Amino acid sequence: MTTPTTPADRAADRREKARLRSERARRARGVKPRPKAKEPWLAAGMSRSTWYRRQKKAREQAAAALALTMRQAALDRLEWQITQLRADLEKAARFADEGAAILDELAGVSLRAGC
Repeated sequence: MTTPTTPADRAADRREKARLRSERARRARGVKPRPKAKEPWLAAGMSRSTWYRRQKKAREQAAAALALTMRQAALDRLEWQITQLRADLEKAARFADEGAAILDELAGVSLRAGC
């Protein structure tokens, strides 16, 4: 360190000495240094606010795509259920027609037997 000449230089020198002293004390207590913070926006060559704005937009687009997929899946399930219900209704109509035919046949047999 050079000899500080101005009050600001002396204050900066004191702060640096205090920082180093504090760091030595932490190491003596067994505290490990913190890993350097990851700053992906620097690697991407953009500002932090731009990085987070783009991340938010990407998350929103992914959520919208997922919602659309889920909505389409629900519509597909409903379409399948409607198809099944129509088939069941047709089967019930056939059974009703068969039941009516059997009742007509029984009525005809009872009329012939009663005559």
